[in-house]
This record gives sequence, structure tokens and C-alpha cells, in this order.
Amino acid sequence: MLRVLGLDCGTEAVYRLMLDHPAWGVDRLAEELGEDRTAVTRALDTLADLALLRRAAATEDIPGAPLLVPPRAGLGALLERRQNELARTQMEIEAGRAAVADLLADYTAYGRTDGAGVERFTGTEAVRRLQADQTARTCGELLAIAPTTAADDSPWELDVPLLLDLLDRGVRVRILHQDTTTGSARHRDTVLLLTRAGAEVRTLPTLPLHLRLVDGASATLPLDPDDPVGGAVLLDEPGVLAGLRVLFTHLWDTAAAPDCIGPDDGTDRTREACSPRERALLDFLAEGLTDEAAARRLGISLRSERRMISSLSDRFGARSRFQLGLHAARRGLV
Repeated sequence: MLRVLGLDCGTEAVYRLMLDHPAWGVDRLAEELGEDRTAVTRALDTLADLALLRRAAATEDIPGAPLLVPPRAGLGALLERRQNELARTQMEIEAGRAAVADLLADYTAYGRTDGAGVERFTGTEAVRRLQADQTARTCGELLAIAPTTAADDSPWELDVPLLLDLLDRGVRVRILHQDTTTGSARHRDTVLLLTRAGAEVRTLPTLPLHLRLVDGASATLPLDPDDPVGGAVLLDEPGVLAGLRVLFTHLWDTAAAPDCIGPDDGTDRTREACSPRERALLDFLAEGLTDEAAARRLGISLRSERRMISSLSDRFGARSRFQLGLHAARRGLV
């Protein structure tokens, strides 16, 4: 109970016993506590160090006996010292917090703010640091539009080690990549590596711009789509994020599985066997919609919606909605 003031359990036990029996000596205290004399002596030394104990005046032949400082005075002074120490520690923490904030500001090179929800970053290194910071903090889902760029050192290049770490942590990663048949061998290898690690990747012949959406809470875009390395903008306005997610979903629904991932890589072509309505239903289920809500969105009856789920489950060999969603994700259907 008094550990916060520097008294361990043994020392506190000695202190409390001395409060009840101030005349007892070391041997009597040790006997009552079932401790050896050395342990009690060590506790008395600790109490003396904390100014809770003093020695009586000694004679030439008899050392002074230990005397308790009155508890109100002794514990009050000790508590005040402890409060002062905590106050100093809190001041040090606040100074450290300010130093960390300055360091992070220098690291991410935050530029000017154009009002709530908009921050600008200028320069290649600032964009690179922003991308690393946003990717590393992803907790649930990362959506990326990643056109192939001519520059291998572009700050918008997919950071494979960071993405692999996200996948290891169970983060869902969906990437729209430019058609790998027109990209370099390095890009094709990157797509293949990420797909095997669990990322969902689709491609289109062309993509309009670079984009990162993190947990539905923030988005990163180039300041200038024609010069993506020159700067970036970080957004967290809900309306803007909703629009960007609609854009991503529209492109995702029209994209195809990468050509560099063949049947030997564990990926089948079931995607082409699903009708647009079935794919829409799988998307709704992945979003967590109930059967009733999914049926309304599709404009069909609840019975028809459940028949579609049953048909898809039989086709994929799924025994539950969860398994159906898992199989659909592995096949790039959602």
C-alpha cells in the first residue's frame, strides 16, 4: 500500500509493527514477523533513509535505539517529497512530448494547412515520409491506387516491407495496379510477392492518379497528378473520403486479376464465372450488410438473395457466410 512512497512489503510490515509496538527491538520484531535479523535491520535502514526513523542519542557503550518519527510528520514529508518528484517527472514528460512533436514535424515536413482536414507536403522526401507514416499506422484496411511510374525511386512506389508487415498483422490490403504486362519485371515480382502474402491486387490498363486510403479515416493524393513526386496532400474530410472510396470501388469493380498470377500460383479464374449481381452481393456481404439490407440494395426479394448466397456457397464449397467471404477475397471477387 505504501510502495508508491518507497516502502516495499517487508519494510512496510516492519513499519506498521513498530507503530503498534514502538518499544520493541530488532530481535522482537524479527521474531514476530518470522524474519531473520538481517531482513529487519535492512528494513530499518530503509526507514531511516526515508526519514521515517531516527536514532536515539547514543551513550559511549550503548548505541542509540531506533525511534519512529511521528507518522503525521514523517509520512507527510515523504508524501510531499514524492509529489514534488512526480511534478518534476511530469514536467520532464511534457518537455519530452514537445521535443517528440518537433521531431515528428521535422520528420514528416508538414507544410501549410489549408483549413481543417487538409495538409500539404512539398518535396519528394516529404512525400516519401508521409507515405511511410500513413502506411505504418494502418490498423484495419489500406486501399491503394498505384500506377506504374517510370522512376524506380518514386515516393509513391509500394513499400513492400511495410505492406508485408501490415499483412502479417491482419490488415486488409487492396491494391489497384497498372497492368503488369506493360510494367517492368520488378513491378510484376512485387505484385506476385504481395499477392502470395495475402494482398488483394487487381489491374487496369490505365489509372488516373496515385491514392492511399487508410482505415477510411485519411487519404493521400499528389498535389499535382502530372508531377506526383513534387508534393502530396493529406485529407480527412468525411465527404471527400467517401467520394474517393466510391472512385476506388468503381475502378476495383472494373479491374481484373493481374496477368502475372497464373493458376500455378494458387489463383483461379472464378471471378469471370460470377455475374455482376453476384459480385455486388459478395461486396455487400464483405461490407457487413445483413441479408435484408443486401436484398434491398440489389432490388430483389430476401428469398432470392438467400438463394444466391446458397448457390455461391455451393460453388465455392463454403459452409458459412464467413467462409464464403474468405473464398471470395482469395479469388479477388471483393
